[in-house]
Amino acid sequence: MLTGKQLVAAAAVVVTASLAAAPLAAAEVRLGVGHQTSPAQPYKGNPDASDWLGSYVVAGKQVWCVQFAYLAPDSDEQYRPGAALKTKWGTDLAPDVAADISYLLLRHADTEDADEAAALAHLLHSWTAGPRNPGQLDPANDFRHIAYDAPFHLAKLPPAARTAVDALKADAAANRGPWTAAVAAPEEPQTIGAVADWPITVKNAAGTGVADVPVTVEATDATFTDASGKQVTSGTVTTTTEPLALAVTPTGAAPRLAITLASPAEVPVVQQAVQVDTQRIVSTGGEKELTANAETTATPPPTTTTTTTPQLPSTIPAGDSSDMPVAQAAVEQRMSGGGWIVLVAVVVGAGVLVLHLARRRASGEHQG
Repeated sequence: MLTGKQLVAAAAVVVTASLAAAPLAAAEVRLGVGHQTSPAQPYKGNPDASDWLGSYVVAGKQVWCVQFAYLAPDSDEQYRPGAALKTKWGTDLAPDVAADISYLLLRHADTEDADEAAALAHLLHSWTAGPRNPGQLDPANDFRHIAYDAPFHLAKLPPAARTAVDALKADAAANRGPWTAAVAAPEEPQTIGAVADWPITVKNAAGTGVADVPVTVEATDATFTDASGKQVTSGTVTTTTEPLALAVTPTGAAPRLAITLASPAEVPVVQQAVQVDTQRIVSTGGEKELTANAETTATPPPTTTTTTTPQLPSTIPAGDSSDMPVAQAAVEQRMSGGGWIVLVAVVVGAGVLVLHLARRRASGEHQG
């Protein structure tokens, strides 16, 4: 009969054997959006019949590979913290190329369009793994030394994806960073409760406005009109190529706006896989936060005074003019003190004159 210790030991052996016999769940490569192209670019030991130009899904996030021909990342691949992106050959990227990559990742890394995704992957490999000399395209090279043959891959993309390549290159060249951001208060005096436009601008490296940039706005002593037409103190607005005129209403004496937005960094950030033969990945351009603010003063609206109109009598005595009460009211409001004495004297004098003329007519006096 087995003792208690022997039973425990036997159970442990059974469990260990069961675990050893059970198949381990293997991580899988999860493709995102893009296009398969075939045949694959040849190089020594390449096991694939086709190439994938598009994104991958790692840890539930859409990412992009930037080390052509290295292993595709598993969905649970482990990566080290980011560092500055370099070429496959360990050299620094040209400043304009680095700026283009940062911009495209900022604006298009979350794309769900297969043509755009394939175009982005193609450009990333072209810029980071392009050949420095013709020998690097020799199929005799292994995965560590083969360069990305851009014309070879471009020819195999669908027409819409090839068009997207040109569109992304033009977009990056026109709107690459560094960006600048600004918000300005109106120059005119501001009044509490009275709306006025505060311009918000985001400009690219060429100094022209960048459209469709989300900008977070925080207002103090003021409200602004959001996209739904509501008055809010915080929210997100979207820029246009021209300065965005944000309708702001001061609610206090010191209205202020503060804006925050993500802009492309000068050099994109890459993550290195723990497994040395797995491709490095990028998911964003290593965004750089931009901030700006503006403030002014506002005064309360001017006070208004009301004027009381004299009340007219509801009936007008027979033979009187309808203007008499108004005239009389005006006289009563304006005449006082010495003014009344003068008026009485004029009335008495006029009466004496009328009486004198009446007596002359009665006596028959007249001039020839």
